[in-house]
Amino acid sequence: MDISELKHLESSPFFSIGVTTFDRMELLKETLNSILDQTFSDFEIIVGNDNPSRLVNEELLRIYDSRIRFVNHPNNLGELYNMNKLLELSRGQYFTWLADDDLYGPDFLGAIYRVLSRLDYPLCVFTSFTEDFTFLNQANRMEEKGQLLTGREFLAQYLSFTIKTMGSAGIFNRKYIKQIGGMETLGSGHSPFSDSLLAIRAGLLEKVGYIDIPLVFYRDHEGSISSTSTDLKAYSSAQEDLCAKCIEIFKHEKLRESFDFNLYQLLSFWCVSCYYMVVQRSGKLHIPTLVRYLTFIGRYTKFLGNYYQCKMVIFTILKTARLILRLLKKKLMHQRFRLV
Repeated sequence: MDISELKHLESSPFFSIGVTTFDRMELLKETLNSILDQTFSDFEIIVGNDNPSRLVNEELLRIYDSRIRFVNHPNNLGELYNMNKLLELSRGQYFTWLADDDLYGPDFLGAIYRVLSRLDYPLCVFTSFTEDFTFLNQANRMEEKGQLLTGREFLAQYLSFTIKTMGSAGIFNRKYIKQIGGMETLGSGHSPFSDSLLAIRAGLLEKVGYIDIPLVFYRDHEGSISSTSTDLKAYSSAQEDLCAKCIEIFKHEKLRESFDFNLYQLLSFWCVSCYYMVVQRSGKLHIPTLVRYLTFIGRYTKFLGNYYQCKMVIFTILKTARLILRLLKKKLMHQRFRLV
């Protein structure tokens, strides 16, 4: 390491937090204050504003702190391009994102820093999250449960929902997250599962840190696209891209022995179950679209060499199809569901 690189590290913050925003000033204030109130103070905040018609600055928010930089994009980049732009502008040794409607518990960065130090600085650390704000405030009084997992162990627990975390809320070594391309666009819509792909890619790492404490508050509300979207095409096209990328990840020599298990979890719970949830939410169903979707799932089921896993995916598909038909019958009777 040369002198210029050492000087750069000395002048750089330890953490960079990229905050994406679009015209939610009151929520943005709460988000920024949750970062500024952290017990660990060596960080920078880069706010990326995607609304060119309304500039965001310290005077507007009445938040004055030299650690915050405001970037008002001249055009609406869209959430993923905004996120990657903030990654490009960051200077910290470790990087993460936070949406303008989510919050950190007071010891989020402190807990991450202690675990990074204790575990010899793995390339990424994840924490649990909560939808209960009151529980978030209790998190700093909980016993810290930082653990070191192999990438393979982390991936198995993530896909099976044994651990509860969000990919985009992980803390990543900045060079690593830039090397893998940051947030990747999946599908033709709002790109659901892009943050999931970040966590899945962590399965290729030698070691991954995980803190089993809900240090992030995920705000589930009417303005949250991930909680309210009824765009079935966005979900199905994103799932197709996700599966194509995951097949290559799961085939890697580090994960090959767990290929059937990982693919089964992905198809059954991340794809089919999620698709059913969006069908429920949308209140309508296009039969040819459903047929195309089930054909896509069937195509990936053929990759399963284990007969039991293959049978279980088919069982999940049939169970979901039955639930959809039952939903159709129930809602058609009440004229609240449209068959198109």
